[in-house]
Amino acid sequence: MTSTVRAAIATVLAGVLLGVSGCGTPAAGTDGNLLDDWQPMAAPKFDVPSVGMCLDSPTKAAFDPAFVPAAPIECERGHTLEVVLVGTVEGGAGQASAPPAAGSEGFQAAYTACSAAVNDYVGGDWHNGMLGINVQMPLPAPWQGGLRSYVCSVFALSNVYSHMSVNSGSLKGALAGDAPKAIQCLDVRGTKRSDGWWDDLSDLTPIGCAQPHEAEFVGTIQISDGGSTLPADDVLRKWTIDRCYPVVAKFMGLTQAQFDARDGIGLVWDGITKFQWDAGDRYVRCFALFHPGKKVHASIKGLGTKPLPF
Repeated sequence: MTSTVRAAIATVLAGVLLGVSGCGTPAAGTDGNLLDDWQPMAAPKFDVPSVGMCLDSPTKAAFDPAFVPAAPIECERGHTLEVVLVGTVEGGAGQASAPPAAGSEGFQAAYTACSAAVNDYVGGDWHNGMLGINVQMPLPAPWQGGLRSYVCSVFALSNVYSHMSVNSGSLKGALAGDAPKAIQCLDVRGTKRSDGWWDDLSDLTPIGCAQPHEAEFVGTIQISDGGSTLPADDVLRKWTIDRCYPVVAKFMGLTQAQFDARDGIGLVWDGITKFQWDAGDRYVRCFALFHPGKKVHASIKGLGTKPLPF
């Protein structure tokens, strides 16, 4: 910087200081008061996606509260997220110094609102579809700048164990009409026990019910004891078994006693994570499971006491 420029800047600053202190002669056409001419700084503006917008973001597990840097993309192109709701963190949570963390009342409220909005958007309970939801809170810096908007998105699953997939086209109405994203029958991958039954399942992938398959979705249950802490695995297992088996029996049109008398049908479920529990989501998906290698070729809905359709 030249000495001439430095001198010019010094002169300007000196003039400002003189004006602020009330010294000097006011310039023609002014009142000599610089303070009343300052405009208040504009509030920070943030780019928030709009409802129906599709976003291209890194593939990630479901129920992750972290903000996902995502770029808008045409829904006809491959994308991961579709915006369903742009909500506002309100009340005490909105007055906090940091965005709501997973498990907090503020996050639970946003998750509940997101879940309801997704149900309306897809035309049914999203838990009954190959779908998941994502709630994105602002990062700390935008939050400090005044941003209180959270973004609720829906995404498609590649399997029922919550693996986010790339989707083409909109998920709006995905569970209405012929419900293209409804969970129906599934291809099973896993290991077997020494007695020939399933041991550890690694994948449940959607497949048409007319195709050979070893599992079928029968419905969802809700697990809750009114507590806020995720129960131990053995407790969750018992709760799930106690609630899922009656759902399988009802799906087949059987009484519990009739179902208990049948062979070759077991039970599997998708489980529940700590984050899901902390978010207030107590839903578990239940599936009828058939003997390894003995694939059925049709739905067992309403099958009653008839033989399995091998």
